Amino acid sequence: MRWASALLLIIHSAWAVSAELIVAFGQSRPPFIDEVQGDGISFRLFDTVAKQLGWQYKPLFVSNRRMEKLLAQGQVDIAVEVQRQNTQLHYSQPFIAYSNYALHHTDRDLALTTIDQLQFFSICAWQNASQHLGIRQWTESNSKYREYPDQKLQVADWLNKRCDVLLIDDTLLEWHIRQLNARSSFEDVNVNRFGKTLLPVQNNPLWFYVGFGDAALRDAFDKQLSVLKQSGRYQQIRNEF
Repeated sequence: MRWASALLLIIHSAWAVSAELIVAFGQSRPPFIDEVQGDGISFRLFDTVAKQLGWQYKPLFVSNRRMEKLLAQGQVDIAVEVQRQNTQLHYSQPFIAYSNYALHHTDRDLALTTIDQLQFFSICAWQNASQHLGIRQWTESNSKYREYPDQKLQVADWLNKRCDVLLIDDTLLEWHIRQLNARSSFEDVNVNRFGKTLLPVQNNPLWFYVGFGDAALRDAFDKQLSVLKQSGRYQQIRNEF
């Protein structure tokens, strides 16, 4: 009967990819996701795996929260860069990691032993940061805490001193600073002049996964993603940005 089960899995997988898949990606997270160019680290990693598998797909760029809802509701087949929080869905192996820091305008010696020390500052964070970092207990009642679906606006607000502390991945920050400097929106922004400390939380770096409504698609993706990592192409794509 083992051969019969394997045959059913092959048939099911072939049926699942016979139609164009709908794949949800986040918004405004270059260089990880760039909806304008249809590119980015995570986009290119997923696209490389999909092409190796012969998948045809239509990208859909939405906010983090909507992306997770659409996947749970079965309105998209795949969501790229999500957390493993729904037992009814199927998640890949670790896909992409963000290293998150706290940056401060004036305190170059900003030191944190616990992330709860940040509750006394005004904060600009990414969307769903309170969930990802486990700090909902004090952010929900903190009027000085704000999350941004658009991280370009998040960085701009912090540079304009609309908040004391910026919570962000260092690769994301460096990309946005380069873009702002190129457009002369700000004069010679130098990240090194700010206080910077790695967030003292257990899940840092913060790993994201690719979510699937179908287990057979997840299994095929995981197998090819492992090949990509072992070949060195995964790291090569990361380094291209």
